[in-house]
Formats: sequence, structure tokens, C-alpha cells
Amino acid sequence: MNLLRPTLGVKVFISYLIISSGIAWYLVDSAPDKLSKGIDKAAEEVMIDTANLLAQTLTFDIENDQINIEKFDRITSSYLSRKFDAKIYDFAKKQASLQIYITNLKGQVIYDSTGRYVGEDFSRDNDVYLTLKGKYGSRSSAYDRDNKNPTSEEKAFYVAAPIYHKGARFGSLTVVKQASKLRAFSITQEEQIEYYAMVIFLISLLFGLGISLMVSRSTKKLIKYTTSLSKGENVASPNIRQAEFSDLSKAIEKLRAELEDKEYIEEFISIMAHEIRSPITGIRLTAETLLLPMDDKQRTHFIKNILDANSRMDLLVSRILDLSKLERRDALDNVEEMSVKRLIKNVLNSPTRKGAIKSKSIEVKFDIENDAKIEVEAILAEQAISNIVDNAISFTPKGSSIQIKVRESNHAVQINVTDEGQGIPDYARGRIFTRFYSVARPDTGKRGNGLGLRFVNKIMNLHGGSVTLKNRFMKKEGAEAVLKFPIKLKG
Repeated sequence: MNLLRPTLGVKVFISYLIISSGIAWYLVDSAPDKLSKGIDKAAEEVMIDTANLLAQTLTFDIENDQINIEKFDRITSSYLSRKFDAKIYDFAKKQASLQIYITNLKGQVIYDSTGRYVGEDFSRDNDVYLTLKGKYGSRSSAYDRDNKNPTSEEKAFYVAAPIYHKGARFGSLTVVKQASKLRAFSITQEEQIEYYAMVIFLISLLFGLGISLMVSRSTKKLIKYTTSLSKGENVASPNIRQAEFSDLSKAIEKLRAELEDKEYIEEFISIMAHEIRSPITGIRLTAETLLLPMDDKQRTHFIKNILDANSRMDLLVSRILDLSKLERRDALDNVEEMSVKRLIKNVLNSPTRKGAIKSKSIEVKFDIENDAKIEVEAILAEQAISNIVDNAISFTPKGSSIQIKVRESNHAVQINVTDEGQGIPDYARGRIFTRFYSVARPDTGKRGNGLGLRFVNKIMNLHGGSVTLKNRFMKKEGAEAVLKFPIKLKG
């Protein structure tokens, strides 16, 4: 069911899609209507001026209480037949497209530029009726008076102006403009509106997609980060540019640090109490035994047991303190370029380690392609290699061998340490890097303090590298540890 739940990034994208679609729909659906009304208003304003201008000129052509229709017809016919070439943006206009008619005071048509309606009664038409009443007269109705159900493009705009003679209304003059002529302008503009609406929609969509991808990346980083924390992995806080997500990441990191400190202290006290109890109990029992009568040889034996227990406690406390300091570090100190061969040589030349190898008659085999150099904190790098080699020595049977192989690839140096021991038990594979977890040695049955591999893991994380430990492939026995160091440290 979780697969069907949209992520935050998808929700953001869907929100932008809805908003962008709404804006585009508004532009395509509403803007053309508003544009058309705007064009109609502009045309009406021009028609008012035209009607009043023509009506005023007629006042000078009234003789014997009669309008000189013949003269006006000659002027109008000449105007309507006039050819010109005007380009209004993308629209070409080559001929006049006005109709003009004149009525007397009774509303009867005495002149019509089309010649169709002379003698008809227009007194009930709003343009004539209102004008003769002394009001502004206009109407929008069918261009063809016989058309009873005209479409919007079959209509026309009628604007009238009064004709005055001797200070009184003498008749009306109406200017007519077909809606289809104005529609040509709005169609062109509507096409542009649709084009720009689509452009705005696509830009908004791309912007929304970009925002949703940024949100998705940020949330995925946070999810990956918190998932790693829940698994107990030591991971750095993700680098997130968005302020809100960055603040959230820092808050999680702060909470993680506080919880880890609390958990670490509680675990430290619990483990220390458990690990130290056994040596202390042994020392107490041995000391009580020393109070009993015994010969010098027995006394020396028990004193040696006390010293051994004390040494184990001292080593345990030192390792715990070292690990505690290391786990609170987030950067390396005193970084230098070191030869891998030299690091391995320093580890194997340790007197204690040489003695352990000799006592078990272990043969150490080398397979080093070239003397690669890596940037490391030398002391920590040696400690990581030492812990891995010591593990191999501990689990390798007498008379067998350990192989150390070094390879360089993909800007990293890989050190493989393989042994011929019993390998990693199935039950321990998921816990080998857990603090204080240890597997019994095959020859003695004793367990280590369980801090070595945890120590190695932290060292490799600080170097930006990795450590893995697994059973040898296609081999019945033995384990293989792999340390991978980057040749150049980041930053």
C-alpha cells in the first residue's frame, strides 16, 4: 500500500500542476471574453465619435427643413468604395466596413448606405428610440433584420447620435459595425493568449518539477540518514541546501548526538561493570586464597594470576577509553602521505606480533602489486591494520598461513587479509562490528574484549574508507578482511 502513497515531492508537483492548470484555464477561458468585451467597448467609443461627427456635418446640409441626402450619399458612397492598405498589428484592413442610416423624428429610415431599409420604421429600435428621446442610443442585435436567432458573429453594434436643426432634434444618424469585423481582432489576440497561456503553463510545470525534485532529493537524504541512524550506523549529517530541510537535518543530528551520548554513557557504565566484575572477583578470590598456608611456588602462582587479571583490566579500560575518544572525533589529525608497504611492515615488526606469529608457526604471505601511497593519520591506520592482522593470527590454526594482498584501483587502495581459521559463524555475521561483541578463539576458547573491530570500523569511517569481514569465497575455512583506503582524502 505504501507504493500508492505519493511522496512529498509528488504532492508538490501535483500542487504546481493544479495551480498551473488553473491559471492556464483561466487565461484560455476567461481572458478571451474579457478581451472581446474590451475590444467592443473600444469600438463603441470610436463609433460614438464617428456618429456624432457625421450627425454634426449633416446640420450644415439641411435646407428648407430637408437633409441633402444626395450630397451625403455621394460622400458616403465615395467613402465606402475607398481602397486603402492599413495594417493594424497582424490584421490587414483594405476597405471601410461601416453601415450608416438616417431616420427622421418619427424613426422612419430616410437614408441607408446599403439601400435595404429606406422607408422602414426603426422607431422601436433602441438606438433610434433612445436617441430621439434625448438619451444615448445603442444596441447589439442581428445585422440582418430577418435573422431572428443570430449567433454572436451574426450580430452588429448600432450606435446613434442626434441630428439637430435650429436647436431642436431633427432626426438620428446610426453607425453600424458588424461583430464579425471586430471578431477578427479578438481571434488573433485569443490565439496569442492561448500561446502565452501554454508557455506559462509549461514554465510553471517545469518550475514545479524542479521544486519537487529538490524536495524529493532533500527528503530522500533525510530518510536515508534517519534509516542509517536507526540501524546504528555512524553516518554524517547530509548536506542539504534548502534552509528548512537543512535546519531539520541539523536538529536530527543534534538529537542523535544527545541520544548517542546518553546511550553511550549508560552502555559504558553497564559494560564496564560487567567486564570488570569478573577480574575483580578473581583477584578477590585469589587474594583470599593467599591468606591460607601455602608454599612459595603456590604463592607465586596466585600472585601471577592477580597481576594477569590486573593487566587485563588495565588493557580493557585503556581500549574503552581509546574507543570513547575515537568515537567522538569527526575528523583526522596530522594527516600525512604514507607508503602502504611501510604501514604493513611497521605492524608485522612489532615484537609482540612477531612472537605470536612465531609461536603458532604461521607463514605470512605477501602479494603487493606496487608500493602505493595513501593520505592517512599514520597511528590510526596502523592500529586498524594491526587489529585486522591480530584477529587473523588469533583465529589461524598453528602451522597454517595468513595472506596479505594489496591492490590499487578506482582512486583507492585495498588491503585484503585472509586466514585459514574456522571462519565467521552464521550467528555472528551481523554483529561482528558491535561494541563488546566477540567470538571465542578456537585454540583457547577465550574471547577478546570485543572492541577491536569496532575500533577499526570507526578509523575507516574517519578516513572515508570502509572495512568488511566475510568468509572466504569458495573455501571451506577461513575469513577475509578487506580494508579500503582512499588514496586522496576529500576536502
